[in-house]
Amino acid sequence: MFGERRKIPLRSAALFIGDIFCISAALVGAAYLRLGSELGTQYLSDNQTSLILSLLLYLLVFYVGGLYERQIMTRKGGIVLPTFICVSVSLVLIMVLFYTSMHLLIGRGVLFLAGVFAFLSVSGLRYLYRAVAGYSFFVKNALIVGDGKDAASIIRLIHQAGEPSHRLLGVVTHAKTASGELLERVPVIGHIDTLRDLVRHYRIETLIVATSLAREPKLLKILRPLRYHGIEILDYASFYELIAEEIPLNHIDDEWLLHAAMNSSRIHIRKIKRIMDVTAAFLGLIISWPIWLLTAVAIRLDSKGPILYRQRRAGLDGQPYTVLKFRTMYSGAEAESGAVWALKHDNRITRVGRFLRKSRIDEIPQLVNVLRGQMSLVGPRPERPEFIDQLA
Repeated sequence: MFGERRKIPLRSAALFIGDIFCISAALVGAAYLRLGSELGTQYLSDNQTSLILSLLLYLLVFYVGGLYERQIMTRKGGIVLPTFICVSVSLVLIMVLFYTSMHLLIGRGVLFLAGVFAFLSVSGLRYLYRAVAGYSFFVKNALIVGDGKDAASIIRLIHQAGEPSHRLLGVVTHAKTASGELLERVPVIGHIDTLRDLVRHYRIETLIVATSLAREPKLLKILRPLRYHGIEILDYASFYELIAEEIPLNHIDDEWLLHAAMNSSRIHIRKIKRIMDVTAAFLGLIISWPIWLLTAVAIRLDSKGPILYRQRRAGLDGQPYTVLKFRTMYSGAEAESGAVWALKHDNRITRVGRFLRKSRIDEIPQLVNVLRGQMSLVGPRPERPEFIDQLA
């Protein structure tokens, strides 16, 4: 097993081939519906390059957007939104590519209809695939590596999950626990010395490590080649966050923080992230200008004061900057009280402000902060310096 190349999962291959058919049918169907039989045939013949590039862009965005990942298929209701986002991003990329080049052309009417058809067919394909295969088809075979209370906690977490994403087949221990013993009704099936054989025998896809690798250097040497050959390895905190959708604070230590920081600190990742921030913020500002206009009028009619609200926040490495938001409170609301935490029923908030906060429209001006490099679209929430001092 470990001397072979990692094979493409049958699920991903089937969905990929199905997507090729769905997107191709969407493009062809949009051309005929928009232009009719004769003109549609001529259109498809004249724009083969554009249509093929469109197909490739769709597939690329679907891959990057995770539409071939197991998590998309196992979450109930988790298909429509990711598919819609991927189709929308694909349409934007196609428009940027084609309308900035004089040699490539695809009609806007055909493009829009193809996007609608692609969204319906691609999401429908995944629902059909899941209905035929069932949820259990997408469940990963998993082993727990470790013992004690952390291993027991993971077992309980898996058992409590409504739609389990992992099929727990046993526990592999680094202690002297005898094989055949039960831990929370799950059998101990071996020692870490036999881990590679166990992974091969049980066709394991995920190893959940319920012990500190820093204290188990021997285990780290065993896990490394498994990871290189495609086995997913999750520590306690990462698995807990994946299943419970929250971080276990009692397991956040220097080792975890260092590992979490390493991925985002790589230079090429920071550069790609910045390019994405600038592109998305620029497009967002262009698309949202009607919202800016309507919001400005509503704020001005509702209460006296400026349209935009400026507030000091702490950014990367604690560097202060001024965040921009649409004003949602009465002008001078904090003149006497100073900085205070937001309340559920805050009488400082205007009528328009309540709607802006509920709909998150008040956050749109922060796209300017993103363009300036003071914020990122994805990252921790920047807090006010006063509250940071209080929390510290």
